Formats: sequence, C-alpha cells, structure tokens
Amino acid sequence: MIDNPTRERGQWTGDVVSAGMDIASVAYADLRLCRRGLVQSAQCAREDGLVAGLCPGGPTFPATYAAQWIDACVHYYELTGDKAILEEMLPYAQRNLAAFAKFMTKDGLADGAGWVFVDWGYIRNPGPVDMAYNMHFLSALRAFNRWCGLLDKPDEARKYDEMAKQIEEVTRNWLEKHLAAGPDGWTDVGYHSAVLGLRLGLIDRQREGECIAYVKRHILDCFPNNPDAPRLSAPDANNRRLITPYFAHYAFPTLIERGEMDFVLDQYRKCWGWALGDDRTTWVEVFDTRWTHCHQWAGCPTWQLSRYVLGLHPRFDLGRNHYVFNSLSGSLASAEGVLPLPDGQGLIRVDWGRRADNEGRCMYRLVCDKPIWLHIGDTDGKIVAVTSRLETPLP
Repeated sequence: MIDNPTRERGQWTGDVVSAGMDIASVAYADLRLCRRGLVQSAQCAREDGLVAGLCPGGPTFPATYAAQWIDACVHYYELTGDKAILEEMLPYAQRNLAAFAKFMTKDGLADGAGWVFVDWGYIRNPGPVDMAYNMHFLSALRAFNRWCGLLDKPDEARKYDEMAKQIEEVTRNWLEKHLAAGPDGWTDVGYHSAVLGLRLGLIDRQREGECIAYVKRHILDCFPNNPDAPRLSAPDANNRRLITPYFAHYAFPTLIERGEMDFVLDQYRKCWGWALGDDRTTWVEVFDTRWTHCHQWAGCPTWQLSRYVLGLHPRFDLGRNHYVFNSLSGSLASAEGVLPLPDGQGLIRVDWGRRADNEGRCMYRLVCDKPIWLHIGDTDGKIVAVTSRLETPLP
C-alpha cells in the first residue's frame, strides 16, 4: 500500500490508516496487507515511541498519522475479527501515547511531537494549539479506551482518561467561543475542525444543523464545484477555500450519517466526475492535475458507496461474519453490488430497488455464500441470521 506508483513509492502510514484500509475492505477478502502496514509502522517507531509515518523508510513522523494509527488498529479488528493485533500492538500503542503526553499543556496538545498533517491546503487556526490536530488525538484517546476495554485492561485506559477529558473540554470551549456570535463563527472554526468536531460529537445538538449547512456551503464554494475558486496547485498552496478527496474520508460519512447522502452523491458526480475527465482512469491525488494522477487515498467513493448504499458494515468484533445493517442511500432508486466475505469464504451479493407503491419502501435481496448475522440499525439492534438468502421489504 504505497503513496503512488511514480513518486515516493513509499508506504505512508496515512495511506494505510485512512481511506486505504476501508477501500481494501470492500474489494478484497484478505486484509493482511493492512495488518502488515500497521505492524511495520509500529516497528519503525521513533525512540520515544511515536509511530512512524513512512516505513520501511526514512525518519518521517507525522503526529496526526501516529494518532490515526490507534483508531486504525481498532478498526482493523472490526473489519477482520483479528483480536491478536490488539494484543500484539498494545505495548506500541502505550509508547505511542506516552510520546504525545510530553506535549500536553493546559491549552491542550501543543505542536512538537511531529509533523501535523491534517490535509493538503490546510491552514492552522491561530492560538497556542492546533484544534483539528487535537481532535484527531481525542479520537485516538477514545479508540485506546475502547481498545483496553476489548482486552479487559481498564487500568491501562485510565491513565489517559484525564487527558481525554481535558482535550474534550478545550475543544468544546474553543468551538463555543467562536460560535457564540452566531452562524458566522463557523468561518473562524473552519471546514476541517467543523467536520472533526461534528464527527466526534463535540458540536451541541442545537448547532448541528448550522454546522452541516456551513460544511456544505464550504464544499460548494471550492473547486471543482466552483470553477473560479483557488486551486491546490502544489503542496504549499495553502488556502482555507479548498477541499480534497482525502478529507472526504472524514467529511462524507459525517454528512451521510446525518441525512445528507443526496448531497454526497452529487459531490461524487461533480468532483470525482471532474477527476475522471480527459480520459483519466485512476484517481488524482487532489482536485488539480499538476499532482499525481494515481493515488488510492482519493478513492473514498468506492468504500462509501459499497458500505452505505449496500448497507452492510462489518463488525467482526461482535462475532465472525457479523454486520450492522444500515442502508443510507438517499433518493437512489436502486443499487446492486458485491462484497467479499473474509478468508476466501465467498461473496455477499446485494440488490435492492424502490417499490412502485409510493410507500417509500424498497425490496432488499441479499445472497451470501456462507451464513452471516445482521444487527439491524446498530450494534444493539435485533439480530437476523442469514444462512444463504434474505428477501425482505424495508422502509
């Protein structure tokens, strides 16, 4: 899993822990390549324990990738049921967090642990700490808490409880300070922090609507939606009025899960449609052709369509071949697709279509080569066993 086939040709941790693993999960039955990437990142850690950002390779340590690595280890367990990775990687996770802890201040996590990469084109907020960076770290702390719970090691997680509470308080206060003046405060918060804050539940429920509206306005005001907007022509062409395919890995699920699938579908058509212009057949790294034309982390529509439209979200931490069924398809009239079962067990075939009775329901058909278990709606939902075939009307 490499950056791209022509430039560094290096295995960046960010390519594994973000969109790469989710893309692979909807296409391949064997995710051990992702596992190897997570293990190699840990084995190439800095002397103080910070997980490496490029391996096997030189001394490159993006602190945001090191934080995302913790989320990714837990997510790998969800996708595969391979609990052994949590046992094996626990000492590395502990040293990784200890490396961050040295940079905690009363204002939150200060810069200094490593390169803070939030997104290409990203401009850091003024002030003593980078809030988007702190939100990525808060996500890592929450994931580590869950990690320790899965291994029945609550004392390990407790070491970082106060740190998580502190960062959550700092980020919430920062958001509230900027939003106190009204909806215009979202511009000061910025696109990246708004998305990450919404994703982490840091936005008060009464403000979620205006946050979503701001995120959509921002996206629509950026290229390629707005052809007159600034272009991300080079890595140093930073501008607050930019969007990238990479950050859609975070932004679009946050919107989809809040009823905005039709908006996201339009973005796939508009922005990724632009990317496939001039007969290109691979994803451009950013929405500008002066960068690489072949970069896998720009392919988030692949996994998002496969998961949200087909409705099957793997949760192998709940048991082998367990899925949460939650289809969020917007106004699509029909869909069909295939997902791999792990370990060469075969395939899951899905097709569904809207019924003609105008009752807003659809007929959903699922055929699987091996038995699977569906948790309807969420992990606490009713469990349905599917031994080979399921046909059912759905609202």
